Amino acid sequence: MPETQQVALKRPQLHFTAKKNWINDPNGLFFDGNQYHLYFQHNPNGVGHGFMSWGHAVSTDLVNWEELPIAILHGDVADIFSGSIVVDHENTSGFGDGTIPPVIAIYTAAAKDESNQSQAIAYSLDGGATFTKYANNPVIDRGSKDFRDPKVSRYESAAGSYWVMVAVEAIERRVVIYRSENLIDWTELSSFGPKAAVTGIWECPDLFQLPVSGTDELKWVLIVSLNPGGIAGGSGTQYFVGEFDGTTFTPDQDVAAVEGLDFEALSVANWLDYGRDFYAGVTFHGLPVEQQTLISWMSNWDYARDLPHDGWRGSMSTARTLDLVKDAEGKFEIRQQILGLPVTDVVSQPVTGAETRVELGSPALLELHLAGNVSESAKLSFHRTDDSMISEITVDSALLTHERTSGKVDHELYASTQRMPLPAGSGEIAVQVLLDHGSIEILAADGLRSLTDQLTGEAAPAYAVLRSADGTNATVAVLPLGENEAGINA
Repeated sequence: MPETQQVALKRPQLHFTAKKNWINDPNGLFFDGNQYHLYFQHNPNGVGHGFMSWGHAVSTDLVNWEELPIAILHGDVADIFSGSIVVDHENTSGFGDGTIPPVIAIYTAAAKDESNQSQAIAYSLDGGATFTKYANNPVIDRGSKDFRDPKVSRYESAAGSYWVMVAVEAIERRVVIYRSENLIDWTELSSFGPKAAVTGIWECPDLFQLPVSGTDELKWVLIVSLNPGGIAGGSGTQYFVGEFDGTTFTPDQDVAAVEGLDFEALSVANWLDYGRDFYAGVTFHGLPVEQQTLISWMSNWDYARDLPHDGWRGSMSTARTLDLVKDAEGKFEIRQQILGLPVTDVVSQPVTGAETRVELGSPALLELHLAGNVSESAKLSFHRTDDSMISEITVDSALLTHERTSGKVDHELYASTQRMPLPAGSGEIAVQVLLDHGSIEILAADGLRSLTDQLTGEAAPAYAVLRSADGTNATVAVLPLGENEAGINA
């Protein structure tokens, strides 16, 4: 589909989109004590990928965003690729003036002629609104064409604290780890990979701690996006759980590199999401570990450049809090909870008969519960006002699938069916479905499984139809979200 083809698209109400032009990866997420800051890959000049700069938006609730002027503009010789932000409270960088801690952006300076990618910094003395590029950039240059996506955090230990950076040598499928005392001078410590899924290049790493539910334990998590080679095809995000000693990340399970696109083979990796459209996710700086929060780009490089647009192209996922759950075999899995939802009890209604129509008509949260041993699958389909189907969820005790039709997208890789294995022994199946204009986000097994798909060009479904075997003990509930409410769980 040509970039110039423009069609009317209804903007999401629960997801960030830019006022105009192209966006992709979230960058520099941080919380300043009052506002959440979202920077993002942005083309100020058009709806295609190019002239990459950092756009900027702020929010108090992670749902309603105010877009601000471009924070860091591309230059004559380099674009501003993905990176991160830290608040330098101790002024280790020396950029502060003694009145306000400097906000430091660490980003990839990507040569426009594609000859080099190096890491550069810029500093802000007005809380992250405007930035000055460091005069002696770059701060790390490996002479590589594919060294990118720095994510920086503060490492604290009994022996002291320092800055730690994770970035990637993308083609080598390696995460490289650096240390700095001042955000300017960096020393390489170690590297990780290639491990688990390696068919695609590695991008957008993040290293952080998560609490283990029901305990006082903390574990380290390394997430890595890759493209192609994701579990659903094209872009995807895998993660590793283990330990970090300030120098080296060591995973609990040493998963050998897996080549190819076979679903069963790829299932040995841990996947943050099983849908087509959840990529380049990173966490917020400035939040306590028990509030670790992540946002992803809701698209896939298989077709992102070719999707229909309305003067704007691209959106972010909902914000999600993360923690870890330990299963009976001692394995740790990430659990996700969608933020920005009204703090309201949803009253469930029992389902009677083999087919039940559920009215929607606006963005909504739908919750489906199937009790007992689900021996036969249930189907939940979503429809337009003319009764044609947009997409359909099929779920049984072991597997959830989401099939989306081509709809308004003329691209051979868009129409697809995604598969999400459910944890063994789940018993009652609970599925949470967030429907917005242009997307569906599905959480199952109390957030241990996530599946995110665009429904590009579609308004929120007019209604859903639940089909289940006679005698199935099912309940369904709907919470309309047509108007963003004040009392939300951010």
